[in-house]
Amino acid sequence: MKLLSFALAILSLFCFATVPELRPANHQNSRRQMIEKDVGQLYSDSDSIRVNAANRLVQVGEEAIPLVLPVLCDKAGANSDVAWRSAAKILGELKAESAAPCLIQKLALGDVTLSVFKSEKTIAEYDPAFAALVQIGQPTIPAIQRALPSLHPDKAYLALRVLRVINTPEAKAVAEGYLKLLERQAKLTSEVVSDFSYGPGLVK
Repeated sequence: MKLLSFALAILSLFCFATVPELRPANHQNSRRQMIEKDVGQLYSDSDSIRVNAANRLVQVGEEAIPLVLPVLCDKAGANSDVAWRSAAKILGELKAESAAPCLIQKLALGDVTLSVFKSEKTIAEYDPAFAALVQIGQPTIPAIQRALPSLHPDKAYLALRVLRVINTPEAKAVAEGYLKLLERQAKLTSEVVSDFSYGPGLVK
């Protein structure tokens, strides 16, 4: 009996030592499931559901970034046209540098026809990608620099406005570098256009 009691005591100590280790894992799994549920709700048709889910994800903090980022970059999912806007808001508030490339590509998806006449504050109110890039700030500059040469003019214009809001020496240098690129392109284009005077065929 004494041997049996001793064995049971040892077993109980073992269980006491190992069960607490399981609790954090269970808690972590439960937390991740809650985050994933909120991420899924960003695709909801309901404005209130999306807003509430976004607010909870912002409260989660950096842990939510890897799960929210695919929503921002999603181009084909059902309701992706509304989901990415909520994702942009979340990632902007979390200052997610990794979101910069997709945010740049999402620029000018709204009404951009009169952007040139609007203040940056007004643009940020209707363009969530612009607002998020401004919130993230300085860390977005390398991504903007890489993207500028291949951007559609509307997107490039808004990217330059982001740089103007950031307004650091690095931001100004990128804008000036892009201007020089445009000047070179304009010069080369002008030379090609002048060659049209030779008529059709290869110019010797």
